[in-house]
Amino acid sequence: MKWLNFHHLLYFREIARQGSLSKASKVLNVGQPALSAQLKTLESQLEIKLFERKNRSLVLTEAGKVTLDYANQINDTGQEFTEVIHKRGFSKRIRLNAGALNPIPKHLVSNVLDYVHRKTNCFLSISEGNPDYLLRELESHNLDVIFSDHNLRSDNQGKILSKKILRMKVNAYAHLSYKNLKKKFPQSLRQIPCILPSNLSQLRSDLEHYFHVQKIYVDRIGETEDLMLQKILGAKGDGIIFLPEFAAKDFVEEGKIIKIGELKDVFVEYFLIYSKRLIDNPALELLLRQNFEKMKLGN
Repeated sequence: MKWLNFHHLLYFREIARQGSLSKASKVLNVGQPALSAQLKTLESQLEIKLFERKNRSLVLTEAGKVTLDYANQINDTGQEFTEVIHKRGFSKRIRLNAGALNPIPKHLVSNVLDYVHRKTNCFLSISEGNPDYLLRELESHNLDVIFSDHNLRSDNQGKILSKKILRMKVNAYAHLSYKNLKKKFPQSLRQIPCILPSNLSQLRSDLEHYFHVQKIYVDRIGETEDLMLQKILGAKGDGIIFLPEFAAKDFVEEGKIIKIGELKDVFVEYFLIYSKRLIDNPALELLLRQNFEKMKLGN
């Protein structure tokens, strides 16, 4: 059995990334002659040629490309291993690091995470942010899962996966003073002040499409991705807001807002976004196995 020196793979990976020994030596803080010797040792151990010179640059051979794929996987696995071990500290308590996009209803996040906490007694860490920030945290293994209202895209498509957990109808809500709009809804919304989700939300795009198809020209007086702020503004009578029923439930029960009507064929969808890992997280695995529609966690 041949034994590999993983430092050699690290050096090789950086040479491949930089395209030259001189650039890689600066990044690694290793002398160029020593780096060249390490590369030759690796090639000798593997009995293959990893690079060929073209226009003063080092270009990977076909065997070098395969080696780089494995080197990247080994590096990613090592990073994941050290981060998981460091964060869990060999504690018996499972830790679940969750992120949520700002438009996600807190009621939904709390219900889902309360469920997994009761089942696993895990330690929960919850953070909010924009899609780019949360996706970077997920790819760096600082997060285990993201709650999203759309399927987040990543340059690393093969490692980022998603599961749709809920699909819910969207209704129009407003202060009691707007109750006359129930008649002839949705055409009654013409020129009526509306508070819309921000452009970061998939719902905003779906609402704009709905207004266009229905030929309804609403008065867009504001936008915000904060659901609580939408409900507060709606309760003050500033305009119509558009939410799934469970997100508006608390304000409706308190009499702060009323349902004006249901928007036909407009839905919100919620996803769990997660990354492939070699070391499973039992709390995350429990979430991914659940049928949230049947569990009615959005209610």
